[in-house]
Order: sequence, then structure tokens, then C-alpha cells
Amino acid sequence: MEHAQSAFHPKICILSAAGGCGKTTLAVNLFRPFLENPLMLFMGPFPEKMFSLRGMEAHFIQRSEVDDLLVLTVMYADCPIIADIRMNVVEAFLDGVKTCFTPKDVCFDLFVIPVTADPYSLHRGMWTADRLHAANVPWEQILFLPARVKEGAEKEALSAVQQVVRDHYAEGTGPLIPEEGFIEENPIFNDMYGAGVCLADLSEIPDAPGRWSLCNQSERAAEKRAPALVRLEGKMDYLRPRMERVFREVMTYLPESSRS
Repeated sequence: MEHAQSAFHPKICILSAAGGCGKTTLAVNLFRPFLENPLMLFMGPFPEKMFSLRGMEAHFIQRSEVDDLLVLTVMYADCPIIADIRMNVVEAFLDGVKTCFTPKDVCFDLFVIPVTADPYSLHRGMWTADRLHAANVPWEQILFLPARVKEGAEKEALSAVQQVVRDHYAEGTGPLIPEEGFIEENPIFNDMYGAGVCLADLSEIPDAPGRWSLCNQSERAAEKRAPALVRLEGKMDYLRPRMERVFREVMTYLPESSRS
């Protein structure tokens, strides 16, 4: 598998006080596939077998113990980190980071808040962003990422997010918003969860650049592929490049200090 860069160690935290906006989809299908050997941190009551974690180091912090999570970010300072904060522990997480973060020590490089065009999601996204900013996180490290965008409604979804930010925040303040990137509403994600795979499980097919397989090459050669994976494979040639484009745009919002 190809990775975005070597010696690239961004610390990404994904959170929102709204449920159903795609936080875990971002963690396992947007960030994990394109970072080299990231540490996955899951905070809250996650079922540990709800998605594939093959070949990755993951820690499940079932309680809302912010200290435990922050200790891990220090221990694994030399590798990328992806933290996925469950909705029902977001408030405790935000309370905890307010006592831990200082303007010079925020621990994460970028806080990504997935938002849908639904007013509730936008409201809870802004609530989350405001609480982060109150905990000494600069606006330039908080990113709204439009998610679950329906086909044909891409411009409207981005416009809705931009408008609510303009209405709620003074000029020059508020969360960042990608110029083009968004996560589409796609049943493929549910199918992948059901099959226990994610984009990081893909391997490029030898002698077929740009073609991807969800099984290892020995299984492919022996024709032992599971039917569910065969059905999904045909959709990966579209999905992986699409997610990589969004990933690369999101990475442009990292602070300069974390890009080297």
C-alpha cells in the first residue's frame, strides 16, 4: 500500500457533539488509509469489532479519561495519531482538554468536525467548535468537513456550511472550511463495515496500476475471495481516489510545523 508521506506525523482529532455525521468513517476510511502506521485512539463506548483494525495499533479508552488519551499522544509523538471521540463523551472530553490545553500546547494539530447540512448537525458542530476554541485551540486548527453529502447536492451542502459560519462568527474567525472537499453519502461505507473491511485493507493489484483488491495476493491467486469482497472491489477504484483527494486537501490545513 502507498502512503501519503514518510516521516509525516500529524495528530488528528475527529469529534462532534452530533451523532450520525460520519466521525468513524473519517477515522478509518479518510485518514487511516493515507497515513503511515497511525496510532488509532477510540474514546467512548466503541464495539471493538465494528471495523477492521488489521495491522494497526489501536487503543480503546472506554471511559472519558482525557488524561489517558493525552498521555498516549505524548508516548506516540513520533507517529501519526487519529483520535475518534464518541458523541456521548464529547462534552467530558471538551471539559478535560480545557484544563489541559494551553495556547502553546494543544496536543493535536487539527480538530476535524464533520457536519451535515442538517440544522441540528450544524448547531452541534458550532457548539463543539466554540468549546474547542474556549479550550485554547486556535481557529486555524479547527476544520468543518461537510459529510454525508447527497449526490447532486454538493454545492448546496458546502454553501449551507459556509453560510452558517458567516452568520455565526465574526469575519476572520470561526472554523476553517475546505474549498472543495466533502464526504459523500454512500452506501459503500455501510457495506464495508458489514464486511469488516476499510480502505486501509486495500492492496494494489500487481501489473494493474490504479486497481485495488480487498484480499491479499495469495487469496486472489487461489481464487478464495469472499463474495462480499468481490462485490465491493469493483467500487474501490472509484472510492479510494475520491477519498485520497479529500485527504490531501484536508492536509493542506495542517499547521506548517506539522507538515515537515
